[in-house]
Amino acid sequence: MKKCPKSKPEPSLLLEYRTSQPTSTWDQMRDENPGCYKVIREKLCQDQGYLCAFCEMDLEQKNMQVSHFHPKSDTSGAINWAFHWDNLWLACKGGSQSWLSNQHNYCPPLPCNLSCDEKKGSKVLDSQVLSPCEIPAFPRIFRYEQQPDRIDICPDEEQCNIAGIPVNKVKRTINEFNLNCHCLASARLALHRQLEQAIRRLRESSTNPKEGMVSLAKNHLSKKNGRWSPFVTLVRWRLGPSAEEHLQAIGYEG
Repeated sequence: MKKCPKSKPEPSLLLEYRTSQPTSTWDQMRDENPGCYKVIREKLCQDQGYLCAFCEMDLEQKNMQVSHFHPKSDTSGAINWAFHWDNLWLACKGGSQSWLSNQHNYCPPLPCNLSCDEKKGSKVLDSQVLSPCEIPAFPRIFRYEQQPDRIDICPDEEQCNIAGIPVNKVKRTINEFNLNCHCLASARLALHRQLEQAIRRLRESSTNPKEGMVSLAKNHLSKKNGRWSPFVTLVRWRLGPSAEEHLQAIGYEG
């Protein structure tokens, strides 16, 4: 997970709809005012750099959905969580689509393979897991562990302590969103291998090592047409100090 900024003010169409239809449901809004839904989704795409707010996979038109961090089904209080701007995130469909054929986007949609909001479901976990806006831009609080057939995401305990974030809360976040399901872990491994190949080519060339790593950081950790590259945090971890220097230089805020 990476920090996801939330643009302010919220989309005017969302504010207008919530004000005029305070007891409406999310499905009603999508049916009655598809233009409002489209604006919300596009603004979230822009805010998140077209990455899933939880797993950092590319968001594709047929594999994205608006996620409610606090379940929209909770009608016990005064807040209509379906239309609360700070509660809305854009997520992939978490391996729930059986028609996807890309091996890095699809495993049989069994419970063990579901991730992101599809895994979390309607649980109320507001104070128990991190929302995307609670992830700090600095320091990086996640690290990775490589296995023969996968790369798992883990808390970086030292950096969590620096950030004042409980390690157990980070662990639960990973578990509740199932961020180490086989689909995601194998996709991260594929990207990691590409990075290793690029680093190996640098070592074999006459390029200054430090300059070469900075070049890789600029290439992989810069938005292109408003999009971040997938698994930004994995790339950041692997490129180490060069990544941190580059992100500091560009004023990275998520």
